[in-house]
Amino acid sequence: KAAKAKLQTVAKKLEEDNIEHMTKQLEVFKKNLESFAAKHKDRINQNPLFRHQFQQLCAKTGVDPLASRQGFWSQVLGLGNFYYELAVQIIQLCLALREENGGLMTLKELFRELSRRRGAHQQKASIQDVEQAIQKVAILGSGFRIVQVGGEAMVMSVPRELNTDHSAIITHARDSGGYVTRSGVEKKLGWPKHRFRQCLDMMLQEGMVWVDDQHGGERQYWFACLLNA
Repeated sequence: KAAKAKLQTVAKKLEEDNIEHMTKQLEVFKKNLESFAAKHKDRINQNPLFRHQFQQLCAKTGVDPLASRQGFWSQVLGLGNFYYELAVQIIQLCLALREENGGLMTLKELFRELSRRRGAHQQKASIQDVEQAIQKVAILGSGFRIVQVGGEAMVMSVPRELNTDHSAIITHARDSGGYVTRSGVEKKLGWPKHRFRQCLDMMLQEGMVWVDDQHGGERQYWFACLLNA
């Protein structure tokens, strides 16, 4: 028993020493990261690809340069302010387009429209920057988030959930030119009429889907999020 207790004590001491060593190494690395950030400030701010790679490096060490608009990262890089302003612009754009798309649009479309509105005089933003900004907004529980639909990244700006049927019918609409018909869904997805209606009810209510009876054939249901995709 004495030998076992001694081994446990030695093991505990080794574990504590190891944790202390790793903690010191991490602190040294974070200081080096700060020096790197200060040295390459202009490149990080001006080059979206380099900024994205820098953020990936930060994430691996548990450093979040976007966590606060105060402190070292904000003072040296101004990243907190950049993403704060970008998030505000994204919210304003999504709200402005909500009547048109019902609060659902592709990330690519959002990025294109945001880039057009920002113009050439503001700091250049990449699609990864837009994703970062939306992730920060999503923490607030405001309904803004990115969802994956049929391999396509889409931005939701309403507090609604898309289930697997919604994803399936959006994917089918995308592959069919932006719209679906009841007979087409029945043929492609094998859904009965009640499932088709149940799936579309929320999307029609939110304005994500528009009804077209003007072409003279079977009623078409157009998905606003795909019209400019």
